[in-house]
Amino acid sequence: MKKEKLKLIVKYSFLLGLILGAISIIPYINIFSAIAMCVFASIIVIIYMTKRNEIGELTIKGAAILGLIIGFICLIGYLIVNLPVNALLGAIFSGSRYFALSRFLIEAWWLLIIMVGLIAAIFNSFALISYVYIKETYFMIEKNTPNFEPRNRNGI
Repeated sequence: MKKEKLKLIVKYSFLLGLILGAISIIPYINIFSAIAMCVFASIIVIIYMTKRNEIGELTIKGAAILGLIIGFICLIGYLIVNLPVNALLGAIFSGSRYFALSRFLIEAWWLLIIMVGLIAAIFNSFALISYVYIKETYFMIEKNTPNFEPRNRNGI
């Protein structure tokens, strides 16, 4: 993969993480924002890049690697916005008990990035692999290919 495309992917996934982190401040939307960040971020970034013609067709192996990168970078953007703002809002509205918990999370952000980052990266990788496989299968069925069998590009 070219360096320019990888920079675009990192930029878009970090921006998506910042947006989802800002949205997660709203009380009843925060769970949907966290699920979107953990599972659907890679699909959102790839669909956006496909619509802008910035990325070509993906292989299953490429989807796995890009899903890992997008999931991890999106989590970093999410935590950069979410943790400080929640700590500030907790200090203002909820008192010192919530502020102490938020301060602990800010101090242990590297632990959150490592542990939750692995989970988000794996879920995003699986989601992007599934998306690429379903998209590939749908287009092959749509063409009415006789003796339909999905392509085997990576030896799997």
